[in-house]
Amino acid sequence: MMIELLGLAGFSALLATGAGYAGRWGWRGWRSLYDAGGTPVAAVALPPFRPLTPGAFVSSNDQGAFGEALTHIMMAQAGWRPINGKPGTGPQGIDGVFVRHGEDGLEACLIETKTNASRYTARQMSDAKLGEDLTRLYVTCGDPALGALYAWLYTALAEKDPAVSKQLWRHHLARGATEQLDLDRAGETTGPVRLAPCHVFIEALAASLDELDRGRRYWTGLYPS
Repeated sequence: MMIELLGLAGFSALLATGAGYAGRWGWRGWRSLYDAGGTPVAAVALPPFRPLTPGAFVSSNDQGAFGEALTHIMMAQAGWRPINGKPGTGPQGIDGVFVRHGEDGLEACLIETKTNASRYTARQMSDAKLGEDLTRLYVTCGDPALGALYAWLYTALAEKDPAVSKQLWRHHLARGATEQLDLDRAGETTGPVRLAPCHVFIEALAASLDELDRGRRYWTGLYPS
């Protein structure tokens, strides 16, 4: 009988200890829902997307550079590797050259990026103009491996290889959305418009510029750190 009583007492003590811990944690959880004055605290919500306007940039060229960088990070997120598409230090050339290994071998996508209302002409992405750009890139790159890639792109484009596609992307920074259209051999838009959300990438790129461009040479800093 004594052993049974001791066992029952031990079990009761264990229950009491467990109830004490449970009560303590439950009280902490309950109190976390209230502020110091005993008023319920509202649930924390993420701040809304803040539209990005042209005033965020020092010049329209800087806005265009932001759009091209936005295209690069969106394509990288989708598994594409960016390759230099501009033979010189200026903006002339191909805005975006992206490659990856697909199920049937190497794939490439050439993208012209426009930001907000910037003007697009079909000549910018015609096969003839892109062939000229790729030729200059091949001659000036100074890297045998990269040169072989430019040569492959040139040949694939000339032979209408389906492994190479062309697109026009227009970023609407205030809306946080990107219009994507396919292009034909003449650089004309074809097919339906695809709409891709990009507000998360815009916020990430804006935050990065706040860190990188503290001198405000290109960026006015509408996203203060």
